[in-house]
Amino acid sequence: MKAHRLLVFLFACFMITACKNDKIKPQQLQGIYKGSFRSLNTASMTDRSGLLNGSAEIVISGNNYQGGSTAAQQSRGSYAIAGNEITFTDSLAHTADFNWSLLLNGTFKQSTKGDSLVWTKTEGTYNFIYTLKKQ
Repeated sequence: MKAHRLLVFLFACFMITACKNDKIKPQQLQGIYKGSFRSLNTASMTDRSGLLNGSAEIVISGNNYQGGSTAAQQSRGSYAIAGNEITFTDSLAHTADFNWSLLLNGTFKQSTKGDSLVWTKTEGTYNFIYTLKKQ
């Protein structure tokens, strides 16, 4: 019985370690992604005024991307992956009359949740979260 418990414990440790080392590579991202975008002010979790929702669609080809959220103007440019982070570099010219932090631009932490890809960027007390599924 002790040997069985030890095997279960070792298997659980192996699975946790394997999941933590699961890195998303650029060639895995190729394709069309659809899902949602949220902007949340973490300083006022009870105040829903800091929350912004929208749908999102992003097309990734090679090391380039285009798309973004319906909550902001679209982005287009290149991206690079380092560890569990993805950095988008928007190459489009934009007007100054909107919140630039809503663009798909800058460094996001990458993770997976079930069959969804999750990108999260934190700026001050705001979290910008894309939850996407490959089409």
